[in-house]
This record gives sequence, C-alpha cells and structure tokens, in this order.
Amino acid sequence: MITSSGPKCDICGKYIIFDKSINPFSISCIEGTLCCHDKCKEVLQSCGKDWQKLPDGPLRQVFLDHESKSEVIE
Repeated sequence: MITSSGPKCDICGKYIIFDKSINPFSISCIEGTLCCHDKCKEVLQSCGKDWQKLPDGPLRQVFLDHESKSEVIE
C-alpha cells in the first residue's frame, strides 16, 4: 500500500526503503494493486495459493477477517 509516509509492504506491514525494489502484485479476490519488498516477494512466492503460510501482517489479516466473517454467516 502507498501511504503518505511512503510505500508499505502488504505482506509484513513494514515500510519499503526507497533504495529497495517495490514489487507490485495482485490477488484475484482483492481489488487494486498491492506491493511488497524483495524479501516478502520470496515469501509470497513460496506460499503459493495457501494464505495460511503467510507471515503475520496486513495481507494475512485480510484473509483471517474474511474467514471469520464467513464462519459467522454459515
């Protein structure tokens, strides 16, 4: 995500230092473009489609929130 203080990694939630690469990515169930720094790009790729392998951070929280709301509806 891009904040007023600069780009923030959607995987770990830490700010991305400008001398590092900003890696844009998208997920089909989330609108818009997300971004991450190089280390988290590797983590994201190793997770494949299993969001439960994501480290604690904003993206994992989105999936947890969605899952908890789905359980309430069922």
